Amino acid sequence: MVTISYWRGKIRAMLHLDDNPHRIALAFSLGVFIGFSPFIGLHLVSAVFLAWVLRLNTLAVVLGTLLNNPWTFAPIFGTSLWVGIEIYGRHHLLHPIQWHELTVVNAIPQLEPYLIPFLLGTTLLGIAAGAIAYPCAYYFVKEYRHLRHRAEGTPHV
Repeated sequence: MVTISYWRGKIRAMLHLDDNPHRIALAFSLGVFIGFSPFIGLHLVSAVFLAWVLRLNTLAVVLGTLLNNPWTFAPIFGTSLWVGIEIYGRHHLLHPIQWHELTVVNAIPQLEPYLIPFLLGTTLLGIAAGAIAYPCAYYFVKEYRHLRHRAEGTPHV
């Protein structure tokens, strides 16, 4: 018979809520990396798919991707483009985008020179942000579990 406890167990297993702090922090940092991905619209799909493939905490991966949201979209991608241009080192080859002449027909020729620096910048900043997110998430998960066990009076593992 299917009961509430049955579904609770299924959801708990799916979300890996009993994972150790390392795996939860790893899942969160993967989500942060995905959030820096330039493939807008595929963040959530990528997060759920990679969490499933790698058997990571789905909720933690999805929460990590939410770092990139409407309020952080422009700063993340603007900084990524700037970093990519600086590292790629071809400032002189980049012509200003003629926004008033930009149409569907001529968008690719105008934006193509910016593609490689943008991909480079999003990848590098994604790696850096993921590397920063891991120890932060690890600390918060450990601290939360410590406080929860202390409040419940159970031994902390």
